[in-house]
Amino acid sequence: MKWQAGPPAETLATKDLAIRGSCGYLITMPDQDTFIPKQDRKRQAECPHCSNRVAMSLRNLRWIHPQLKYPGPLQMPGQHVEEQVWSCDFCDMAVVELYSVDRLARKDRNAAAGDYKFTLISRVWPAQEPRPLSPDAPDKVRDLFLEAGRAEAVGAFRLAGVGYRSVVEEICKERGAAGKNLHAMISDLARLSVPQSVIDGFHEARLLGNDSVHDGLEYAPDEVADVAGLIEEAVLVLYVQPAERQRMAAARLARRTAHKAGAVNLPPSTP
Repeated sequence: MKWQAGPPAETLATKDLAIRGSCGYLITMPDQDTFIPKQDRKRQAECPHCSNRVAMSLRNLRWIHPQLKYPGPLQMPGQHVEEQVWSCDFCDMAVVELYSVDRLARKDRNAAAGDYKFTLISRVWPAQEPRPLSPDAPDKVRDLFLEAGRAEAVGAFRLAGVGYRSVVEEICKERGAAGKNLHAMISDLARLSVPQSVIDGFHEARLLGNDSVHDGLEYAPDEVADVAGLIEEAVLVLYVQPAERQRMAAARLARRTAHKAGAVNLPPSTP
């Protein structure tokens, strides 16, 4: 589903009663199922379609709940749910998300409106799947990562943060790191010739989990996804690449042995 522009705001205004809210976009009543364009809002995120971390542009949104009956509530502090449609600036594919919006009170009496706090409820489309890890990773590491990915997929970001911390702890144990706590275990990975970039990423995951479980801090979806990506990169370095090298070495040995034995050449191997 690619982004396609809807009708201009002027058309909507002639159809039904339309008001411009303090949040800067048009709301039509009673036709709340109509998408209303709102431009000039961007964010950096990983596109679920092309997997690139690029700029995403807000193309459309609609007010979902509660039902608007008159313009007043739009200007007042409160809470509502809205659906936002973003498009990837690289592949132009659409992403549909559901947000809880807190309309905060005005700090300045002369201000048109207060601030807005957006909390992601879920991604509506494309459906968010739990993150898988390569089969080359140990089974327990994969299981913990899958559980954390399920939490992330449903928007339970604090739970996901704790889960990703557990993945790092299991990797440290599997690699033989020593220490009385996770901080010490991660730092001890340097003794085991683990790259510093992996160690730094593990400390990021540790802090994410600590803040989530001890302080109740909820990080933004992109921040949680970034930590998951750091763990994926670590698994690539620690497990996937060594396993691929072993497979290629075994393939070369088999080809060399077959050649010396006078057998027919084996077909080219694939990683």
